[in-house]
Amino acid sequence: MAADIFEPVINIKGIGPARAGLLENLGILTVNDALWFFPRRYADRREICKISELKEGRNSVVVARITGVSCRRSFKTGTHVCTCEAEDGTGAVSITWFNRKGLDNILKQGTSIVVYGLPSFYNGKIEFSNPDFEVVKDGSDVENFTGIVPVYPSTAGLSVRWFRKLMFRLLEENLPLLTEYLPQRIIEKRDLPGIRDALRGMHRPASEKNWKDSRRRLAYEEFLFLQTVLALRKERINRYHDAAIIMPGGYYHSAFMDALPFQLTPSQKKVFAQVFKDTKDGHPMSRLLQGDVGSGKTVIALGLAAAGVDAGIQTAIMAPTEVLAEQLYSQTQKLLSPSGMVCSLLKGGQTRSERASLIRSIKAGRTNVVVGTHAMIQEGVEFLNLGTVIIDEQQRFGVMQRGEMLSRGKTPHLLMMSATPIPRTISVCLFGDMDISLIRERPEGRKKTETRLIDSTKMKELLQFIINESAAGGRTYWICPRVEDEAENQLVSVEKRYAFLKKHLGLLGIGFIHGKMTGSAKNDELEKFRHGTTKVLVGTTVLEVGVDVPEASVVVIESPERYGLSQLHQLRGRVGRGDRRGVCLLFVEMIGEEAAERLKIMLKTDDGFKIAEADHLLRGPGKITGLEQHGAAGFKVADVFRDSELLKDAREDAEWLISHNPDLTDDPAFAEKLDILRKNDISASLKA
Repeated sequence: MAADIFEPVINIKGIGPARAGLLENLGILTVNDALWFFPRRYADRREICKISELKEGRNSVVVARITGVSCRRSFKTGTHVCTCEAEDGTGAVSITWFNRKGLDNILKQGTSIVVYGLPSFYNGKIEFSNPDFEVVKDGSDVENFTGIVPVYPSTAGLSVRWFRKLMFRLLEENLPLLTEYLPQRIIEKRDLPGIRDALRGMHRPASEKNWKDSRRRLAYEEFLFLQTVLALRKERINRYHDAAIIMPGGYYHSAFMDALPFQLTPSQKKVFAQVFKDTKDGHPMSRLLQGDVGSGKTVIALGLAAAGVDAGIQTAIMAPTEVLAEQLYSQTQKLLSPSGMVCSLLKGGQTRSERASLIRSIKAGRTNVVVGTHAMIQEGVEFLNLGTVIIDEQQRFGVMQRGEMLSRGKTPHLLMMSATPIPRTISVCLFGDMDISLIRERPEGRKKTETRLIDSTKMKELLQFIINESAAGGRTYWICPRVEDEAENQLVSVEKRYAFLKKHLGLLGIGFIHGKMTGSAKNDELEKFRHGTTKVLVGTTVLEVGVDVPEASVVVIESPERYGLSQLHQLRGRVGRGDRRGVCLLFVEMIGEEAAERLKIMLKTDDGFKIAEADHLLRGPGKITGLEQHGAAGFKVADVFRDSELLKDAREDAEWLISHNPDLTDDPAFAEKLDILRKNDISASLKA
């Protein structure tokens, strides 16, 4: 690829320091980043309707002039409502937006707008509710806002119009600089478009088929790069025979098992047998442990760590967040330390002297088990004899991070754990370098969480329910899709919901938490919640994993249609972890038929594996309008469920490539691209 592709966007005409900073917030630092920054969905605006021709229940595009605007805040619900009246010479229409901050500064009498949405009829009046729209400025060509229009993830300070225009310009100026990196024989075998055509089809699709072909190419290549990395790693693993021999039944392992306050489930016993079969012959174990929320995966990890102490090796347990690392460390201390095993916690934010002392202890081998975050793979952290690496919530780590952790030992065993269930056939392809174990049962005594769908008109009843739960000793998580308000985004933010709940439930104690906070600030909020100083904690999906508060009994999830089912299931798993039964409330404003069908699955079952399989069936082949472009498992385009056949094809092709050309000398462009991805870990397609 030409060097100009990696030109910083700040050097591009029309982008100053301010806009460059806003683009950086979206992960766009170079032209190359922009080319691979895909629309989150598309709006099919190929046919403009007259208002008089609108039909109920059919997505439509109208061009109209605003004749009146009214914006107010509902005293009852706190919802901001903006309504405008508009006409096009053939009729009039009423348009309403909810929780769209700043619309009163955009929508003025006399302004022309292009409106895209689902019309409805009430008392003979035509209405749009929460439609997409764009302002047509004087002299603007309406055709700029029609056709198949890409809708990019937004950020405050960058108008939709300006952002789309920038992306189109970068696309046309830089596509000729791109070099094809997929082997030509694979392109022909799988009937794939070239990289230039694929990128053009993602940003400016001429038709739905054009978009689907482009998306298929990019999804396939994400899988192919991943599968090639896994095939290379598997080939290397098979060469080694000098991993530590770990067996059950030693002093520390027996002490750990005897101290468990519960009986192992049949699945846990089976997984222990599989793990120790892997670690007894000198070959490095590489195993993925999948288990639903609360299934008891941590017990397997700590049992393996205890047996590792008997074998004279160190174990590293890596977690994606400080919150989860601290909770894992607490469990590790509770179950391993009483028998004399030395456990340490390594994370960001520790003092220099504290960190130095920990590093010395780890290097000298005085620490048996180290629990930590990414801090464990930073410069200066050395192990005397690292023999086992355990990675919790593996979907949060990239291949390079995994590799860096493994490099701290000679030939360590690897156990990766995930609470995001994926059907076994897909898992085999996605994690082709690993054996797979499953835990299906819940530990004895774990209560089923009740799930309900509740709409925004029931806010008063919802608040009373939370008051009653708090009075009975329960606590509530309230999940919002955004941290801050944005002018063109109607989703409720943490800051807005916190202010609302503070006003109406302030006596209970209201806290908030999100990913932009410092680690210490997040910990402070969680500690207040754990101790009951605050009874309601408002946050984003930062609460999805690793937060374990037994008293938490209610989770309210706003705009649940915006989340994948697996993510909703993870959030639901935050409650009902103690003696109290859990209640999950899916809080909706207005959702379409497809979203409602998906959410019904959450009401029917709390089995994560069944949810994943149902989600797979519902997604189907996908369609261009309204489709979120970000796939599961960290991919930019690919989705391991919807694209399972592509995943299988990519695995087959990667294995063929490595078997016929292990050093990839026959495919230099492919090897170069793969090397860039592996060195920088910049591709979401390498996350596993």
